[in-house]
Amino acid sequence: MRLSLFTVLFSLAFSSFEIDKTQSRISYIGSHPFHDWKGTTSKIEVNTDCEPTSTDCDVIVSVPVISFISGNDNRDSNMLFHIDAFSYPVVRISFSNLNIPELASNSENINFNGEIDFHGEKLIQEIPIFATINNSTLAITSNFHILLDSFDIDQPTLMMIPVKNQIKIDVKLYGEFIKK
Repeated sequence: MRLSLFTVLFSLAFSSFEIDKTQSRISYIGSHPFHDWKGTTSKIEVNTDCEPTSTDCDVIVSVPVISFISGNDNRDSNMLFHIDAFSYPVVRISFSNLNIPELASNSENINFNGEIDFHGEKLIQEIPIFATINNSTLAITSNFHILLDSFDIDQPTLMMIPVKNQIKIDVKLYGEFIKK
């Protein structure tokens, strides 16, 4: 209940960005010696005080872990079990002190320190971000990796062989700045 109230209050205070959920996707890609797989979601929430000209703003990207779908119900259920989805239902990445004009004017990725809050653990990690702004429309892409053991997650096994510890994260966010 406290989390929901916090989210609503934060959204009211910083309601300057609306994500396009028809185009935006976050995926995780896992690997096992027998196969690779991908889980994807479009149920992404972005809370921010950023505007197209902001030189010091904050962003929180939140995703309910239950929303990631790989196309295999057993795999998805196993993933939710191993990450304790009922105890830790949301994964968040927070960024502080973003400079939107600098980010959008750069033709290459810019690395930002993001705080990843996953499975009850918080970790600061350098995350590369590439962004473009066209009028009030913002497009962001990012590719990075996390390590399961960094978040105190035991590697699931298939036929007694564990999945790789490294999980690739692929982000494509599209949205529009809304005038307050």
